[in-house]
Amino acid sequence: MPLTRCTRTSSSATISNRRTPKCSASSSSSPSSSSFTMTNNKNRNVIRRRNERTKRKTNATGAAAAASAVEEEEEAKNTTEQVPTWAAREFTEEGRVFTETFPIRFDEVGPNKLADMGTMARISQECACNHAQGLWGRSQSMPEDMRKVDMAWVCTRLHLDIFEYPKWGDQVVVKTWFESQGRVAARRDWDLVNNETEKRVGKATSQWIAFNLKTRRMGRIPSQVVEDFQLQQWCNEPIMGSEYEVEKLPDARDIGAIEGSQCSVPVVHYTRRSDLDMNGHVNNCIYTEWLLESVPQSYRDEYELKELIIEFKAECNFGDVIEAVCCEDTSSYVGDSVFLAHTLTKKSDEKQTEVVRARTIWAKR
Repeated sequence: MPLTRCTRTSSSATISNRRTPKCSASSSSSPSSSSFTMTNNKNRNVIRRRNERTKRKTNATGAAAAASAVEEEEEAKNTTEQVPTWAAREFTEEGRVFTETFPIRFDEVGPNKLADMGTMARISQECACNHAQGLWGRSQSMPEDMRKVDMAWVCTRLHLDIFEYPKWGDQVVVKTWFESQGRVAARRDWDLVNNETEKRVGKATSQWIAFNLKTRRMGRIPSQVVEDFQLQQWCNEPIMGSEYEVEKLPDARDIGAIEGSQCSVPVVHYTRRSDLDMNGHVNNCIYTEWLLESVPQSYRDEYELKELIIEFKAECNFGDVIEAVCCEDTSSYVGDSVFLAHTLTKKSDEKQTEVVRARTIWAKR
């Protein structure tokens, strides 16, 4: 530090003056003034470097924040793109074919994240019902001329053939159409396609009859409805092919009576209110679930269910007790496939009424 020489005021000066001495640098004893200047320059350099570091840090922080914001925006964009959009429902083929896209939901898959036969039956049924609403109005499953005479459509037979089960999150495009068969019956077909791969994952066909809700018997379709059907039906080749024939299904009870036959332990189901549809009887898809519950786990481990053929023979109402049983049909082996015969019988009545008869075809995994 430069040396200084302080000159004090006279003794008569006030205390305040003595506390503030007047200092002047001595030219003879102090170094050059450049020393003070160098110190100030050094301080300024330190401050400048500190400011530059702070600025760089601030810029880096800002750049990182900006980059992070861009990444978040890109991630959000990618996430949005992963959520598919689709046209849910539409009529095609001049209004004769109804198409609906179904996303496979979380509660429709099993531990393997794949849909099952019950799911495929449900989306097929839902598509058919929405087709009816598209033709005849919301909440209407049949034409007005049929409602006036207490007539309804009842499914008597369903055949589902599944090539590949969709996984959770997949979208299945279901197309359905019908063709009248005289004044008492009709055929309805379905085509099921993966929306992303455009690969057919399944197909189905069904038989329907006109049913009188009062007499609980078959009835004749009103003439006006038959005429309307001619404009609404699609007379394309049947989805199962022109050579398709309706086979007679074996009775599991008859197979079970054969010595040495392999049959499951009967499974009992109690009809709940939640099992009923808007017509007051058990929904067709519930029957599918009931009969499949009787299949032993050993079959499920070794085989995969590919086809379901089911015949609906009698109504089932709230409070009914239903027994499900299945037996291996050794007379119907094809390659490595296994055929199971199923029956649902009403145990709550004396006649032991057969409610459902079915066949399932299982392919080797």
